[in-house]
Amino acid sequence: MLEQGEKLLIVHRRLFEKDIPRFFVGEVLAYEQGIAKVKGYTFVKDLFSGSMKKKPDLRTKVMAIVSGALIVYQLPVTALLDSMRFTLDQDGGLVLTDDGGFSMDVSESLHKHETDQ
Repeated sequence: MLEQGEKLLIVHRRLFEKDIPRFFVGEVLAYEQGIAKVKGYTFVKDLFSGSMKKKPDLRTKVMAIVSGALIVYQLPVTALLDSMRFTLDQDGGLVLTDDGGFSMDVSESLHKHETDQ
């Protein structure tokens, strides 16, 4: 299903309300029977600022993408992995962008800044 060179955004499914969001952006090195070897960057939520921070080191991960614990999005092959970052849009939604013009809304809600009523 996946081919070498394809680019992915892999989101670790939050199982509990207080789970910290974790993302991985990378390029497929190999794929076989639901297992992907992907080289890229990990992003975690900074507990002090609340922003998503990119870990500086390039990592190679082997992930069972059919496990149900991950949500996998295919990115365009033109996406620039080295310049990927998370920003907030004008409504407070989380957006994945790069220096080449790629942009993807990854907000967990359709309505930004929802309040309980």
